[in-house]
Amino acid sequence: MSTAVSYSVPGIYHRPSQRQASFSRVRTDIVGFVGITGAARHLHKAVAVNDWQSYVDAFHRDERGREIAVPPGSQLDQSVKDFFANGGARCWVVTCANDIRNLDSDKLSALMLGYDDLDQHHGLELLLRQEEVSIVVLPELDAEIVPDRLPSAAISIDGPPCFVTCTQIAEQIMLENLAGPYLSSERFFTDQEVLQCQRYLLTRLQRESWRWFALLAPPPDKSELAAKKWHDQLVQHNPECYHAALYWPWVYSQTAPGSSIQLRSPVGFMAGVFARRDLAKGPHSAPANEVLTSVVGLQQEVSEKTIENLYDHGINVIRSLPGRGVRIWGARTLSWSRDTRNEALGYINARRCLTAIERTAERLGQQIVFQPNTPILRLQIFQTLVSYLSKVYESGALLGDDEQSAFFVRCDGTNNPAENVEQGLLVCEVGVALAKPAEFIVFRIGRREGLSEIEELNA
Repeated sequence: MSTAVSYSVPGIYHRPSQRQASFSRVRTDIVGFVGITGAARHLHKAVAVNDWQSYVDAFHRDERGREIAVPPGSQLDQSVKDFFANGGARCWVVTCANDIRNLDSDKLSALMLGYDDLDQHHGLELLLRQEEVSIVVLPELDAEIVPDRLPSAAISIDGPPCFVTCTQIAEQIMLENLAGPYLSSERFFTDQEVLQCQRYLLTRLQRESWRWFALLAPPPDKSELAAKKWHDQLVQHNPECYHAALYWPWVYSQTAPGSSIQLRSPVGFMAGVFARRDLAKGPHSAPANEVLTSVVGLQQEVSEKTIENLYDHGINVIRSLPGRGVRIWGARTLSWSRDTRNEALGYINARRCLTAIERTAERLGQQIVFQPNTPILRLQIFQTLVSYLSKVYESGALLGDDEQSAFFVRCDGTNNPAENVEQGLLVCEVGVALAKPAEFIVFRIGRREGLSEIEELNA
C-alpha cells in the first residue's frame, strides 16, 4: 500500500528513503573466558553476559534464585569482575568445571582447553565456536589450591589448670586487610604446566590467527629476567605469535576502600581496557597509556631501564606513575621484533585493526556464498568493501595521503578467471596500509563450495 504525502502545507516532513542495508564493522571488544563456576546448570555451556550483575545472576544464583558459592580457588569470578570494572561491556563465559578440589592439573587443563573430548566441544573449543568472541582469556591458569581450614596443632600451656585474673593488658595487635575468606593457598598449576597450556593456546588460535587475540601473563613473582625467559619459551617453537600479547608484572588490586588488597594477574584488567578502547575509538587505537581501575600497586618494582629492556623484548610493562595511576606502558604483540618482515603486525592495534577488517569482510562473504558468481556480484562486493574501507580510512586507522595509497580492493576478471568461476571459486583481494612501514598487508576473501574463507598473504 502506497503512502502518498501531501506537501501543500508548509512544514517538516519525514519520508523514508529506499537504500541498501548498511555494512557495519564487526565488534572486536567481546571477550571470552573459560573457567570454573559453581553453576551446575551451565557446565559445558557458553553463556553471554553484558555486565557484572548479569554475571552474578547467571553464576551466583541457581534456578530458584538461591545463592551459589564461588568455588574455592577459582580465578574466573575475579577476572570477569576486573574486566567489567575496566570498561568491558560484553563477554562469553564457558564453565569447564564446577569444583577444583576433585581435579588434578591434567584433568583441569584438558577440560579448560577442550581436548578432553573434541567431538563435544568443551572448554576453549566451545568458546571458539562463539562467533562474537575475538579476545581470549584463561584465568584458571592461575587457579589456587585453597584448604578449607588449616590443620590444628596441639598446644600445651604451662601454669595452673584454671583461668586467673589478668592484671596487665599486653600490647594490642590488630589484624586487618587479610585476604579472605581462606587463610592460605598455593598455585594449582606448576610454572611448567602453565607454560604448556599457554603454548597450546597460541598454537590452537594460530589456525585462524586473524580471528582471535590472546592475553597472557607469566606466573607471579617473576623477575625482569624471568619474564624475558618466559617470553622466549613461549615463542621458541612458534615465532609468529602476532595474535597474542604478554603483560608484566602482576598487580595489587583493591576493589573498595578498606577492603583486602589482593595480588592479581593483569589479564582480566587488560581485557577490560581492550574493550574500553575498542568501544571508544576502535581497535586501531592502541590499548596503552590507560589507567587500570582498582589497581593500587605492582608486585615488582619497575624502572625506566626495566621498561626499555622488556619493551624491546615484546613484553608490555605495567608501571606506576606518581599522580597518574597505574598504567599500561606498551602495545606490542608477542612476536614484535625490529627485524620482522611484517613489522606492522608487531603492534597490537595494527593486528587487531586488520582483524576487524577481515572479520567484517568475512561477514560479507557469508552473505554471498550462494549467489551466482557473476560480474554484477563481483562489482557489488567491490563497492561494498570500498565503501567500508573508506570509513576505516576516515577514522584514521589506515596510512596514506588518500584512499588510493591507503587500501585497494580487487574483485574482477583479473583474479576470477573463467576456470575459477566454473569451479565455484570467487576471489577478492584486499590490501591495507596499517602502520609503519607503510606497506600493504594483503588478505584474500575466497568462496568455494558454499563456504567463505580468509587467507592472509605476504605483501
